[in-house]
Amino acid sequence: MPAPTTYQSGELLTTRDGLTIYGQLFTPPRPFSAPLPAVICAHSFGANYLSCVPYAWALAKEGFATYCFDFCGGGYASKSEGNPLEMTIDTEAADIASAFKQLVSLDYIDDERMFVLGEGQGGIAATLFADENPLSICGLALVHPTLNLHDQTRDLFPTKKNIPSSYRRLGMRVGHAYGEAMWDTNPYSYMHRFDGRVLIVHGDEDTTVPIDYSRRAADVFVRARLEVIPHGRHAFKGDAQTRCVNAVCDFFTGCVQDF
Repeated sequence: MPAPTTYQSGELLTTRDGLTIYGQLFTPPRPFSAPLPAVICAHSFGANYLSCVPYAWALAKEGFATYCFDFCGGGYASKSEGNPLEMTIDTEAADIASAFKQLVSLDYIDDERMFVLGEGQGGIAATLFADENPLSICGLALVHPTLNLHDQTRDLFPTKKNIPSSYRRLGMRVGHAYGEAMWDTNPYSYMHRFDGRVLIVHGDEDTTVPIDYSRRAADVFVRARLEVIPHGRHAFKGDAQTRCVNAVCDFFTGCVQDF
């Protein structure tokens, strides 16, 4: 754990469609000499905000505010309201939009230097948000994004009529709406409208999402770079996680310096 003098954190709540979204905002220690650039962190399927905290610790040292939040219905350990049976990739993109609106309302946040990071399924939600708000964010980082979910869903359910009212995915029960939205959503069709800088981080030993999905994304985005983590699996740990966090920090810091 980093030294407590390198960051401070506090609970920050927002809402979406009457549901309360729980999150923690990490910043450098006060006082701030100028408004802070900010990163919104979107966690992976079934996880919660804690998976993104290592990025927040590191980014605080670089002068960023970082908002790590729980998707509504995004996991059984989520502190946000919402039912996993009602969660879809579209509700997750809407959660990011609510987090964005909350952050830019704070007087110490620089609304012209906003960024989004998405892990796993959060990477798809972040891509949808960037497509819908191409001028609102300056950079996008996708960490082992699960860009194969559209193909997997169509392989599992040949037609949308085959999608049951609920089914299990990676130990969590999701609803028909989740499968239908994923069946319809080809993430590559949402990449071209965002012309800001994009970093994609993927492990070369990821057996959950083959790295070729991220290679394709790096070609489809207008300004993307793929950072390959040697021996990295789908959930980064140890040295692979450290390399990923460093790559993300270098990317966002570089975006701010070039602003």
